[in-house]
Amino acid sequence: MGDGRDHPGRRRRHARRGLLEKEASMNDYYSLKSRVAIVTGGGSGLGLGIARALGQLGASVMLCDINESSLRRAAEELRLEGIDAAASYCDVTKPDTVRDSLERARQVLGVPDILVNNAGVTLMQDIFEIGDKDWDFILGVNVKGLFRMTQLFADGLRRAGKGGNVVNLSSNGAKVTYDDQVHYCASKAAVSNMTQCMASNFAPLGINVNAVCPGAVDTAMLRACMAATEQQTGGKVTVADCERTWGPPQLGRLIQPVEVGRVVAFLCTPAAAMIRGQSINVDAGNTKF
Repeated sequence: MGDGRDHPGRRRRHARRGLLEKEASMNDYYSLKSRVAIVTGGGSGLGLGIARALGQLGASVMLCDINESSLRRAAEELRLEGIDAAASYCDVTKPDTVRDSLERARQVLGVPDILVNNAGVTLMQDIFEIGDKDWDFILGVNVKGLFRMTQLFADGLRRAGKGGNVVNLSSNGAKVTYDDQVHYCASKAAVSNMTQCMASNFAPLGINVNAVCPGAVDTAMLRACMAATEQQTGGKVTVADCERTWGPPQLGRLIQPVEVGRVVAFLCTPAAAMIRGQSINVDAGNTKF
């Protein structure tokens, strides 16, 4: 039997237990365990980096893309890293494939409660060369496709009585000018504004919506822009040229996909619950607002 006195050893044990409980609680705020994420454009590049970051925090991930061979490779790559990953063909401009991907996620991983709208396209064109088909192509994927994907995802959560998170991939092109990508910049400005509208509409359902605005990320899309510049100028564009043109000068290198992914993953955690309707720059300080 104890003597009822408050022994120093007992106090230390209680203090250690309290610290461990606080640490566990903080870890929970930055965890995505038991969450199911869908990442569009997840077969490579930025989408794969985002999926990796989500998986590293414990989420199961459904990769969606139009390139089925890339999808299979990406899903296998993540599984080898210990991430619960699956893949589904999805063209965000075709609602039937969107529905199929959402249903496959439910069957394989569980009800998806995180959506990352990463799928996007661009064209590099002189402003006098842009036609209606170019506008339709850009807006069809970057705006209409994103909206339809989010609409169907949110409806699934509403029917399931669950909350969740949406993170839209905007761009710092929504805030600054890319002179040879007028339609792309317009589409990303639309994404940032839609993010605010979605955040307001979905808040009563417990669905939190934000966007990230990356700068120059080292992806196949950026490499394609480099190739287009080469074609226009007739000169070789090196990675160093690309970094000088698009990269943050204070960083001295391009942004890596997983560096954007970590911000996306954070926005899906309980720690970010009071961040709503925001478009957050992830461009190493190139954009100052």
